Amino acid sequence: MSVQQIIFGLLEFLVSILISFVLIFGSYRLLLVLSPRFDEERQLKKKNISVGIVLGGILLGEAVVVKQALYPVMAVIQLFVIGQEKNFGNFAMALLYSLGYVLIAGVLAIACIFFSFWMFNRLTPRINQYQEIQDNNIAIALFMALFIIAICLLMSSGVSGLVRALIPFPEIGSVPLE
Repeated sequence: MSVQQIIFGLLEFLVSILISFVLIFGSYRLLLVLSPRFDEERQLKKKNISVGIVLGGILLGEAVVVKQALYPVMAVIQLFVIGQEKNFGNFAMALLYSLGYVLIAGVLAIACIFFSFWMFNRLTPRINQYQEIQDNNIAIALFMALFIIAICLLMSSGVSGLVRALIPFPEIGSVPLE
C-alpha cells in the first residue's frame, strides 16, 4: 500500500461525502418546493411512517442514478494522484467535465423520480396515493418507494450513457497498472 493510494482513497471518500451531501440535500429541498400541497416535514414530525418510506425511496432512487456519474470524478482524481498526468490545466478541465457529469446526472435523477411518480399514477388510477400516504398507508408507501427505486435502477445505465453523450470526457492521461 503506497502513500499515493492512501491519498487517493481519502480524496475519493471526501469527494463522495461532498457530492452526496450536496445532491441529497439539494434534491430534498427541491422536493419540498415542488410538492407544496403535501407538507412532508410536518408529516414526518407526526411520525407518518409512509412519508418516511417514500422519501427514503426517492433518495435511494436518486443515489442509484447519480452513482453512475461519480466514476468519472474518481477517475480524474486517480489520474492526478496515482497516474502520470500532472498538468494542472488538464486537471481543472477534467474536474469541470466531472462537475458537469454530476450536475446533469442529478437533474436526470430528479426527472427519473418524477417519471416514476407519473407512471405510478397511471398504473394505479383508482388510488389517491397522496391521500393514502398522508393517511399512513404503509402498503402504498412501500409499493411506491420500491417502484421508484426499480425505475431508477432500470434507467440508471441510460442516464449514464446520455450524460456521456452530452459531455464527452476528454482524454487526459493514463494510470499505471502496477
